[in-house]
Amino acid sequence: MRSLLLTLVLASGLAAAAVPDYLTRFDQAWRLVDEFYLDEDHLGVDWRAVGERYRPQVAAAASWDEVYRLLDRMYGELGDDHSRVLAPDEARAALRGALCLPLPFPVERPQPPAPGPAAPAPEGDGPGSAAPDAPGGGAEVGWDPFSYRRLDDGIAYLRVPQLVEPDVARRLAEAVRGLESEGVQGYILDLRDNPGGLAYVMAEVAGVFMRGLPWRIVTRTKGVTPQPTLPFWGRPLTDKPLVVLINRNVNSAAEGLAGALKRAGRARLVGETTAGNTEVVLPYCFPDGGVAMLASGVLAPVGAPTWEGRGVEPDVAVADEGAQLEAAVKLLRTR
Repeated sequence: MRSLLLTLVLASGLAAAAVPDYLTRFDQAWRLVDEFYLDEDHLGVDWRAVGERYRPQVAAAASWDEVYRLLDRMYGELGDDHSRVLAPDEARAALRGALCLPLPFPVERPQPPAPGPAAPAPEGDGPGSAAPDAPGGGAEVGWDPFSYRRLDDGIAYLRVPQLVEPDVARRLAEAVRGLESEGVQGYILDLRDNPGGLAYVMAEVAGVFMRGLPWRIVTRTKGVTPQPTLPFWGRPLTDKPLVVLINRNVNSAAEGLAGALKRAGRARLVGETTAGNTEVVLPYCFPDGGVAMLASGVLAPVGAPTWEGRGVEPDVAVADEGAQLEAAVKLLRTR
């Protein structure tokens, strides 16, 4: 009888330990927004009421995939086009090895085991179902790579379609070193349709063309943090004339890159005013590899108002996409 009782107790304990602690993940995700979101009033959203609606749904979830879809949908209630929650497989595909921050508060409950392969979210999954700062979303996120080519008259064309992948700046730097050795006389940096990405990638790309302290990041919890180019000291890889192509679909860190090059007098901008969507997204890591992408502040130039809500204006306004490259080439030829 004692042996049977012990067996039942052990079985009960193992069963309890095996129950996924979905509410731990919910509490962590909800608390991040409550305490570290860029706006203390959560852009007018009643965040406590949102949590009360989603908590029982998470508790009743049938799998970790469903938990992460619910948390992503919950973040979508903020409506800021930046904040979302990525399941582990989505995070690996989206961040591609980029840096991730630990949770900024103690973890009080046991952590759940790592989930299996994440199933793709169904279409129409509600707000927050698109990938952060990128089209498509989901575990199959594929970022367009950096590319370049030589044009006529000693001009090089550099295409930077995103600032997410950690090796974007390395590829750009390698290309510029080679082009400098070939005697290139000027550069066109194409940022059109660039959805943005990570602040440190922005700083590394800027460091190819300039050095200094062009930005400040304004956050709710840490106040103002200066953001230098990377590297900060020394000479950039090139000081040749530079024209940057922008349009209304340039967002986030890509706006900060274009704005910094313009304010430093390092580049002329051709195209359309950018989106004015310069919220700073910080990626916070969950222990199982999932990530909360949280809009935690705004990007602004040093000594000037933020680009949030107004965008970066071109020096030469050209609305027609087909004519923008031609205008950039013409501008370089006349310098």
